[in-house]
Amino acid sequence: MAIEVYRSFQAITLLFAVVVGDEIDLSTSIDYTQLAKEAENNKNDLIGFLNQKTVRDKYKELYTTLLNNLMGSTRRIVSGQNTSIAAVPWQVSLREKTYPICGGSIITDLWLLTAAHCLIKSHASELSVRLGSSWKTHGGEMYDVKHCFVHPRYASKTKSNDVGLVRLYAPLRFSARVLPIGLVAKETKLLADQPAIVSGWGKLREGGPSATYLQSSTIKTIAMKLCRRSGLDRKSIDPASMFCAGSFSQPSPDACQGDSGGPIVQDGVLIGVVSWGLGCARGNFPGVYTRLSNPVIWDWLQNHFTNKSINEHNKLL
Repeated sequence: MAIEVYRSFQAITLLFAVVVGDEIDLSTSIDYTQLAKEAENNKNDLIGFLNQKTVRDKYKELYTTLLNNLMGSTRRIVSGQNTSIAAVPWQVSLREKTYPICGGSIITDLWLLTAAHCLIKSHASELSVRLGSSWKTHGGEMYDVKHCFVHPRYASKTKSNDVGLVRLYAPLRFSARVLPIGLVAKETKLLADQPAIVSGWGKLREGGPSATYLQSSTIKTIAMKLCRRSGLDRKSIDPASMFCAGSFSQPSPDACQGDSGGPIVQDGVLIGVVSWGLGCARGNFPGVYTRLSNPVIWDWLQNHFTNKSINEHNKLL
């Protein structure tokens, strides 16, 4: 069966075929990088095609996968200070009465992921999100929030299971500056000393001003046994729902106040959520992140993404 594509570019056709399961016989080990390079000049047409209502309705669960495969293989995330939103297009700014309170990540065209502690004291009617802009206070687009959910096993004192979901009123229109990030696979074991990217508009230093332009840093994951030997309270670290990243022995790049709820990304997938820490970038005090591969968390997330009706057993804000 041939595919009718918005524009008949071969690379786009092949990519779309892979996602929707067309009869084109391609290996499971697709070289998305090469295909993406071939389609680089045609991204706008691909995005326009995928944003057509008929396509969105027919391939609701699949078209985001294609966008992620196409854009993800050519994204450039720059370690350091100022970072264009195009490098981390899943990043959003969560706002309460227009005031920025936390970060978040785009998971689908309707669902955003953040930290539970960012939502626990707020009502959906008071929240909005800004996305598609590198600037904290202007640019991009604003979206209203319809519902907020906090993980039912979230513990405010210990920050265990610190994850929450935001559902938008209107679906997002994806572009090079607004794209979803794939979620880590269930029960994935995170290896120590591996680089990951954190981003957000939080404080530039402990006790200092918040960033007005999007920031990102490359940090490394830390073995749990080392994390529990750090200056953090051993009893406060839940290995099942948390992991650590940053530096064990000396100051290093880190997330800070205002970055909460934002993404930590490794190998192109979202592995965690900025959760808590003591100070910012202190030696012997690594940052702590919500472990999204934990089955208790992962299953809860998938339940919301796949169920049409709202689960009444979860906390609705």
